[in-house]
Amino acid sequence: MRKTEKTDREDTHFYIDNAPPREVSQVLRVLSVENALTLNEIAKIMDDEYGFEMQRDHTYSPRRLYDLGLAHQERQGPKVIYKLTERGLKLQTIQAMDISLATDLLHYLHYTGYSSNLQDRKYLWSYRRCCEHTWLNGQLIPAAQLAATIQVEIGAEFPHLDFGVKVGMRFNSTAASCVSTWLRALDPPPFTKSSKNLQPRLVQRFELALLALDDTYRSRQYRYGDAVLMDDSLINQTAGVFFIDLKRCADLLRLSANVVSSVKMSDTLGGASINLLRPFTIDDL
Repeated sequence: MRKTEKTDREDTHFYIDNAPPREVSQVLRVLSVENALTLNEIAKIMDDEYGFEMQRDHTYSPRRLYDLGLAHQERQGPKVIYKLTERGLKLQTIQAMDISLATDLLHYLHYTGYSSNLQDRKYLWSYRRCCEHTWLNGQLIPAAQLAATIQVEIGAEFPHLDFGVKVGMRFNSTAASCVSTWLRALDPPPFTKSSKNLQPRLVQRFELALLALDDTYRSRQYRYGDAVLMDDSLINQTAGVFFIDLKRCADLLRLSANVVSSVKMSDTLGGASINLLRPFTIDDL
């Protein structure tokens, strides 16, 4: 086993490190499937070829791509090297054609990346909870207030961990602010510079609604092939993944049933129902 591979030791890393969207996207741009690059090589290519200067600590963004399953990470002597996974290559290709879609997908991988495995990065759990609270509140919550809420939830959700440490060691307002940085990078963003009130997004791609519906199936433990009622609760949870306007989300799901064979819709006495026959993932884009 390589030294950098995850073991069955539980991760306790709830803090969202400073890997900003623009830098993560630039690192994704320069990595390849064939040629592994060191951190210094990544920084040099970004500077020489694209005029982009990485932050002083070069580790954050490449490691974020690794945590999201978009890059391989290996150690060669004292150096750590990175190259793209097949999914990373797919997202790199999408980014070259549609930067807005790629940013949505990077957000989606953050939002859905935690699955309760011991090895999983728990900061992805923190990221999702910050987004869920923001969606529920309908506004950008002050970072200190949001951080305090997440700190309490960490203690409740993971009581077996040692929380005798100083308050804020596992999560603080800086980490909460990193989430809002990602949300403001979405196009269109759910928040403007002049307002903290949520402005649900009028996205155009039905694929985003389907990715979100797949997450709703998994989080609610529905079986693929089960028809589920498109009630307010289902639409609200599904729309919340990408901060989509509720009516637009419902319309996109209806559209998807006309163009994707694995999505079926029907009318019932209780209202319209939707049936996702199999998983819908980034690999289906």
